Amino acid sequence: MPFLGKQPSNGEFKKLDTIVADGSSSYTLQYDSAAFVPGQAEKLMVSVNGVIQAPQNAFTVNGSTITFTEAVTSSDTIDFIIAMGEVGNTTTVADASVTPAKLASSLVKDDTPVRVNSNTIDTNMTIASTENAFVAGPVTINSTIVVDGTFTVI
Repeated sequence: MPFLGKQPSNGEFKKLDTIVADGSSSYTLQYDSAAFVPGQAEKLMVSVNGVIQAPQNAFTVNGSTITFTEAVTSSDTIDFIIAMGEVGNTTTVADASVTPAKLASSLVKDDTPVRVNSNTIDTNMTIASTENAFVAGPVTINSTIVVDGTFTVI
């Protein structure tokens, strides 16, 4: 998607579903055919007839409803509505999408580094009685593992 200036490097930016102007001033915001609640008007970039609209002046948002200050006639075109500023939203990572290449070679728990390289545990590791540890095998252990909980090699 093109931007003027520096392109945002992170965040969730969504082009909302097309709205066909019908002469009213209020419309439902949708993304993938589901109601979309942007939180505030300032998070939306709205273009009507090729002109970017000013939030709070040209339109307001209440829940998933966008209300234009002036009715948008059926001869007008709502070119696009882009929701921006979803920065910091959490997302659920798809199953089986995290690969070993995306993990750091050194993982830290309770200030004790545990290095797993080529299926080798290189540093002492303690598993408390309230914890469980699962390691996909085969695993070579070059050090001591104190198990007060459950340690399973899969």
